[in-house]
Amino acid sequence: MKLRRAVLLLVFSTAFFGCDSTRLDQFSSFSAAGTLYVGNFHQLTSQAGSTMIASDSAVLVVAREQAGSTLGDHRAEFARNVRQDDKGIEDYLTTLQKLDGHASLLGSYFSAITELTNGKADSNVTTAADSLLDSINAFNPQIEKATVAGQPIKNFVQPATSLIVGHFEVKALNEHLKKAAPVIDEALTLQEAAVDALTAQIKSSQAASLEVRETTDVINPYVASGNLATSWTSSRGAFLRDSVAINGLNSAKSAISQLHATFRQLVQDKDAKPDFTTLLATIEKMSGYIAAVQATSTAQTSNK
Repeated sequence: MKLRRAVLLLVFSTAFFGCDSTRLDQFSSFSAAGTLYVGNFHQLTSQAGSTMIASDSAVLVVAREQAGSTLGDHRAEFARNVRQDDKGIEDYLTTLQKLDGHASLLGSYFSAITELTNGKADSNVTTAADSLLDSINAFNPQIEKATVAGQPIKNFVQPATSLIVGHFEVKALNEHLKKAAPVIDEALTLQEAAVDALTAQIKSSQAASLEVRETTDVINPYVASGNLATSWTSSRGAFLRDSVAINGLNSAKSAISQLHATFRQLVQDKDAKPDFTTLLATIEKMSGYIAAVQATSTAQTSNK
């Protein structure tokens, strides 16, 4: 009888700690995916700023060309337009900095969570995670009120179901998630909304900029009399690559959507088995889009 009890206890303990270890590994994998996403998000905000500036500059150039010889009679008006546009873009870049700051805090939090998942977190690790959580909680309302191209980010927030936090056997992680889960859930919801807003802005800005570029860089030089510039082929190629790259923005939306869904799985269902392979592949597609945009930008710069 004693031997049987000992065997049962051993089996139970092995199953318990095996499950516990798997759960910690899952949180660690989630943190790694979250860190990769944050790095890509910073590149996305950089692209959003660049496309806004390029689009606005293209519009100003067209307006100046259309004015032609009458430009001198409207110098004050044109100067005022440039200053107004500069102020609007500066405000937008400030918003992008806020979004970057919010994402950076999440990145730091993901790193802190990794420390908690080793099962031996000391009080300093817990304190650091709590401090980051407080900062994120204070930052969330600012992001919700921020606007992207005149649209409040809160307008892009999708309705969500309530979050029910499960119980975890690792005491430090369990106690932390009770207070952390709702805050991080809200932060990831706002990240989803921010990516939706940025995607809409980039598509709009690139569409306007591409329309002007097709006319000025591709069509007009081609139909003009005289020799065709040797740079025409590369200019046309850059235009076409940028046109196709717009479709890559959907990968950013998929990345944050899956990251958020995985977080909710982890904190609500102790038996959940998130598909981290698919999650990482989706975030890697976001990386691929960023790399393609950067390559195109580099090619454009070298051709000037």
